[in-house]
This record gives sequence, C-alpha cells and structure tokens, in this order.
Amino acid sequence: MASAGGRGRLRVVAGVPTAGQAGQPHPGRGPGIPGAVGFILIELKNTEPRTQRLEDHPDRLKWNARYLDPKRLAPKGFCPQYDRAAALGFPDGPVLELACGQSDQALALAEDGREVLAVDISNVALDHLREAAAERGIGSRLTCVEADLVSWRPPAGLKFALVICVMYWEEAVFDYAWPVVADGGLIAWQGFTLDHLRYRPAQNPDWCFKEGEPASRLPADAFAVLHEEDVDEGHRVIRRMVARRNRS
Repeated sequence: MASAGGRGRLRVVAGVPTAGQAGQPHPGRGPGIPGAVGFILIELKNTEPRTQRLEDHPDRLKWNARYLDPKRLAPKGFCPQYDRAAALGFPDGPVLELACGQSDQALALAEDGREVLAVDISNVALDHLREAAAERGIGSRLTCVEADLVSWRPPAGLKFALVICVMYWEEAVFDYAWPVVADGGLIAWQGFTLDHLRYRPAQNPDWCFKEGEPASRLPADAFAVLHEEDVDEGHRVIRRMVARRNRS
C-alpha cells in the first residue's frame, strides 16, 4: 500500500471524539487521551485515493479472518520491543500503539495507569481489546480506533511517551508517528527487512525496511537510536529499533 499524493478529502473517522468529549488524565500520567467515541469529518491531504468503505478494505477483511481463527485468539505473550522499552524507561504520559491487533501490551500499560490509544484496521481485534479492558476494569484508559493507518492521523497537539508498532511498515505512517513522540519519549518499531524475502519471495518489498530504515527516517538532531538489531528467526528476518527523542 504505497502512499501517493492526492487532493484533500473529507472522511468520517470513528473513534475520534468531538469537541468537549476529551477524557480526563490519569493522576500523574500526563495529558489524557480522548475517551469518548464520536464521529467527525477531517480533511485528509496527500493520501492515496481510497474508494472502498473501511468495512470493505482488503486489509480489514484479511485480518478479521485471521483473528476469527480460534488459534489466533490465544495469548501471544509480550513482544521483546515492549520489554526493551520498559528497560530503557520512558516518561509519564500516554502511549500510542499502531497496528495493535489484540495487544496484551496495551492492556498491561493501561493496567499500569497509562492512557493508551490503540489503532488498528481490524474491528475484530479491537472488539477483543475492548472486552478484555472492560473485564479488567480499565476500559476508561484504553481508547480503540478502527482506521486505515495510511489515512489516519494522531489527534492534533497530543504527544506520547511511547509510540510503538510491531510487524507493520508504511513509510507514510512512520513519518507521522515520530513527530508525536514527547521529549524524552521513545519510538519503538519492528518489521521485516528485505532479507525476509528469502523466506517469502512473494511478499511486497514495500512492506520491508530498506537499508538503514526505520532509523534513517528519524531526524538525527532530534533522536538518539538506543537499540537496533536484525534477527533471523529461521522463517522470517526482522529488525527492531528503539530511539529516544532528545529533550528540548
């Protein structure tokens, strides 16, 4: 799904609260994430034309089918990126997880008192997250947004202590993700490298990191790369990167 320039468009976006519906911050955790679900019209600029409705989006259909497989509903454990981010430390404040799926980590962060904004195209995955959050009594701290990440944009003016994305790559998404990292905050990303094509020759190379990515897309004067590694797992090759935004 390579992004392309286009005329500004208006689109209805679910999960973004209307004016006056912003949630209250959790004590000691910085600015809150809007908690109410509403619908607003936002202008989308420089995004590729999308003629299908979100419910007909091929990615949504694909991932919904996968999440409806009972085997995929089993807990997967924590991704190493979360463990590394926790070890490195990040300031108080909200967390943004992109392409979250059925994130156990989003639930754990909300249980820890963080406000978490979880974005994914799969309504099946997000329904699972909402139900799990309600069962744990943390629904007020977890905001789920169903969206096509290429067209979606973070709430204006909100900065995040941690921005994390696991196994999803679009240059356009990364390029709007790093600017919303708060001073001293972390951006953590994991995805396929081009070496992964040895295992999956048919995979779209646009979904793989190019040489130096994603770190090469960060402004060197604003971020320090704390960790970067390529891992060949025998069936896939992935790269993990964590960087911290300098304090101004």
